[in-house]
Amino acid sequence: MTQDNVQRFISMKSNRLQPVPLSETDLLPGDHIFVKRSSRMYKHHGIYIGHGKVIHFSGSIREKIDPLVRQTDLSTFLKGGILQKRIHDKILPASETIRIAKEQLRKRNFSVIWNNCEHFATYCATGKKKSRQVKHGLYGLSAVAAGILILALTGAVLHR
Repeated sequence: MTQDNVQRFISMKSNRLQPVPLSETDLLPGDHIFVKRSSRMYKHHGIYIGHGKVIHFSGSIREKIDPLVRQTDLSTFLKGGILQKRIHDKILPASETIRIAKEQLRKRNFSVIWNNCEHFATYCATGKKKSRQVKHGLYGLSAVAAGILILALTGAVLHR
């Protein structure tokens, strides 16, 4: 690992919310990678398996129509976006991550809430299905609902 790559890793580890863009040479097989979709408000996740290949949920038109777990090349995964890597506190060995990802090939069990591309990649890398995007989205919806309830209750009290 070059000094520049060491600095990138330290920067990524200390500031997970602002990962630095990477190139394919910065990746190792088994890495959990993602790309922010410029036209949408989400990040697309996958597992880099080496030799320019990624396993991820992908669909025929716009990834989420008829999605299934596929192996594609890195450029297809990125679709012109900026490559980033998710750093987890505890990860499985790379060989285990890749084995799990390959076992999922051609599966169609996609769910935006329960089994999306981030759940898939996190599960392959850590053995636990989690999605920060879903968690943050649900927290956001809860906050909006709480705000509406408070406004409704405030309005009801003021109109008595």
